[in-house]
Amino acid sequence: MIRSWSIITAIIGYCRRDSRRPSTRTTPPTRAIISNRVSSSRGRDDRMNTEAFKMFKSIVGAENVSQDPAVLDSYTYQWMGEMTGDTTRFGPYRPVCVALPSSTEEVQAIVRACNRFGLKVKAFSTGWGLYSAPGGEGVVQLDLRRMNRLIEINERDMYALVEPYVIWAQLQAEAMRKGLNCVTIGAGSSTSALANCTSVMGVANNNVSMGYNERNVLGVEWVLPDGEILRLGAPGSGNSWISGDGPGPSLRGVMRGAFGALGGMGVFTKCAVRLYQWGGPAELESVNILSMDERIVDYPENVKLIAPYFNDRTSLEQAVAKIGESEIAYSVGLLERGLLTLGLGKTNAESAEMRENLHPVIPKHIFTVLLVANSRSELMFQAKTIDAILQETGGKPFEMVEQENFRDIITLLLVKGGSVPARGVFSPTGSFSPILCGFFATRGTLVKAMDDSEEIKRKHIESGLLGDDMGEGGWGPLILDHGHSEYFENETLFDPQVPDSIQALVDVTTETNESLAKKKLIIPFLSQVKVARAQKKSAHDTIAPHMNTDYRHLQRKFKQVFDPNDTADSCNYIDAGK
Repeated sequence: MIRSWSIITAIIGYCRRDSRRPSTRTTPPTRAIISNRVSSSRGRDDRMNTEAFKMFKSIVGAENVSQDPAVLDSYTYQWMGEMTGDTTRFGPYRPVCVALPSSTEEVQAIVRACNRFGLKVKAFSTGWGLYSAPGGEGVVQLDLRRMNRLIEINERDMYALVEPYVIWAQLQAEAMRKGLNCVTIGAGSSTSALANCTSVMGVANNNVSMGYNERNVLGVEWVLPDGEILRLGAPGSGNSWISGDGPGPSLRGVMRGAFGALGGMGVFTKCAVRLYQWGGPAELESVNILSMDERIVDYPENVKLIAPYFNDRTSLEQAVAKIGESEIAYSVGLLERGLLTLGLGKTNAESAEMRENLHPVIPKHIFTVLLVANSRSELMFQAKTIDAILQETGGKPFEMVEQENFRDIITLLLVKGGSVPARGVFSPTGSFSPILCGFFATRGTLVKAMDDSEEIKRKHIESGLLGDDMGEGGWGPLILDHGHSEYFENETLFDPQVPDSIQALVDVTTETNESLAKKKLIIPFLSQVKVARAQKKSAHDTIAPHMNTDYRHLQRKFKQVFDPNDTADSCNYIDAGK
């Protein structure tokens, strides 16, 4: 066991070294593997040291470790794999084996074995995209699905203690029964709460009332890349899980920063998630999960949906910022009309018809605000506050969206995630990828990025290689930090079976990010991860050159202190060897 202070002391000592001195980093042992780039034949992959495989079996049991080619290939088959897998969804690298640990101790033992045998380790829980797949050769894939316990909901201190395979929907359902709630991110309520809080960014419509999950992670149990266990915050002193910081300097920034290391800094086995007060019902029961037929059984009296629209994006952005400042909204945002209408039909033909009919009717510059109050009088106050903001910014309520059928599906979208986004992004062409994914805007920069992405995407839609959402496939705007930070991403539909369509996706993502860089705007992190992986580079090695300072110098030093043998697969994070 190691504690925070010993880690901090090691970091300070390392970072003070003269960078001109030769590195004293431990040299990894010779890897007992050969190249395991996936071949077209996908034959049996027995390239890992036999002794290492026997050790893994002794740790997790023979039934929980596999080198079966079909099993291994299933872990390379990931959403967005087309960008790295030679136009197939299979990524270019097959893991040398897959292990399913059931406890922190088993994770620790596997990580130590990987250090011993010169293997890399890549953990994931629910998995969501190419970020989850190995980024190189000799990687042991840790599937954490057996670690699925919702250990505790602490009502008094308002947090939940979870293992990696607890999903947001599960946590939200249990929390709501106790008058509490959590952030359910746009990637879906079926994604891992722990992964989002510790390892990868994820934004949500309800960030406006419950914050960004970077701030909502409390105590953490962390298996470091060298096999040591570190407990951050209160659990490191044996005093519950209520705090993720101290004693002394916090390691939250080293652990995840704004975007997360995506597996590049070890394995997280437990974390406490901040919960918030929920004024709605204990259960929000719905029926008929098919798009426009979806209904809330009893719409709560203390909940109200408002859909303001504006003449231009600048006015819309001003209203978004003021709503954030007022601190009254539970949830904000919407899909732009091109994508929203594609998600309303039961079939693609029906959705296309709805798009043609509804696109001219729904205003271009529109979003929704969901109010959730503890009383009728509080709801009236919130609604009057919204009215005052709209009068000041020139917004008007769009009453069609407030009708029962639209109201119910959008309320479910803003509270739970809903079915409309999934239909809209997957059904028309088979897949999608967001551009601007990871674009956290300050006031004024949001509009520039929205205009940029729409213009660039329209050009590629006109080529016929991307799905036609009329250039209006965005999600947002979302509010963070009481209106001081805003978020928007532009979902882009492509055909994963057509190589030219895949290339068009790569091109539109690259062009958008390059355009933002020229304007001195932030480069969206998760969008750039995909571009970097397509170029066989790590994300930060393609982002840092466009920043005011090259932060990689210290980032690599942290990586080398925590991971002296370069054991954690950091393909989505930083190349530790440069």
